[in-house]
Amino acid sequence: MAEQNPWSFWLEEQPQAAYGVFRPKVGAPSFLDYWRNRKGEVWEDYMGQLGQMALQGQPPSLNWTDYLQSYPFMQKWLGMAPEKRGFFPQQFSPRMFWNLR
Repeated sequence: MAEQNPWSFWLEEQPQAAYGVFRPKVGAPSFLDYWRNRKGEVWEDYMGQLGQMALQGQPPSLNWTDYLQSYPFMQKWLGMAPEKRGFFPQQFSPRMFWNLR
């Protein structure tokens, strides 16, 4: 039988510490900057998941750390509009105007 970590309860009680452990640490700078300050949004998704479990008649027993381990950080990031990810293509390639006579 696997031995349980005696400090796992602490991570459940300290959401910011757990988020700091599980948020992405490698990737593009804009990707890392975005997730560095988004604990509130991920927390709201987690609470929504607990609410869904309760509505379905299940006990809301999903641990915060279990939720973070399976959170699709990259898929959420790629599903966003480029502007929300901090990418503005027009700043690198201005509009081209054609002068046809």
